[in-house]
Amino acid sequence: LVNYYQPKVSVATGAVIGVETLVRWQHVTDGLVFPNQFITVAESNGLINELTRLVLLNAFTQAKLWQQSGMELRVAVNVSMDNLASLDFQDLVVDLATQVGISPHKIVLEVTESQLMRDMRVSLEILTRLRLKRFHLSIDDFGTGHSSLAQLRDIPFDELKIDQGFVHQAWRDDTLRVIYDASLALAKQLNMETVAEGVEDRQDWDFLRQTGCDLAQGNFISKPLLASEFEDWIKYWQRRVKTDLIVDQID
Repeated sequence: LVNYYQPKVSVATGAVIGVETLVRWQHVTDGLVFPNQFITVAESNGLINELTRLVLLNAFTQAKLWQQSGMELRVAVNVSMDNLASLDFQDLVVDLATQVGISPHKIVLEVTESQLMRDMRVSLEILTRLRLKRFHLSIDDFGTGHSSLAQLRDIPFDELKIDQGFVHQAWRDDTLRVIYDASLALAKQLNMETVAEGVEDRQDWDFLRQTGCDLAQGNFISKPLLASEFEDWIKYWQRRVKTDLIVDQID
């Protein structure tokens, strides 16, 4: 398993705030295998907890290395619904963070809302306990499930990620714009940070700046990177921000 990291940046300033961890499987003959091809297999064979443990350990270790080199990044990791079925998962996350020596407030656990619908009771208890331990919680792909508002009521999320299907080209599609605006307004009223996913081009970026979204993530900013590529990318991104992307400040 190999962790890739996709940057999350401040829309207002261009500052690199954090990364989302995206796991890949480097197969001997098939090359790079994406998670939609192996996560379900891991879940159905009872291997998802071990897989998640490896991803978390690698991500926490990398977060610590970045911190030691002077980069204070929030590192997000996706959590499977199967992980949230056992109270042992809380201990796993806490123990790994302690073992690596990384502060919980530097870790974001991203949960997809469509997953949360299946069984709320145990999930709610685990997520609430982790939030009390100062881990950040993010509701991923917001707007794609069926009980989003109930989940926002019940679970103490810090961050709302607007699904890429409502972000890319929302600047020219009235229907997407309405859904995007509603999600943004809801997050602001609940004092949640907003992340726009799927920022694919300059028009998407300019739209986010005009509408006041907090953070952005997508291929316009950067494709997922290996940890070894990150330092060079940051230098490139900082030059790009200074010369092009944040030239015209919003009034």
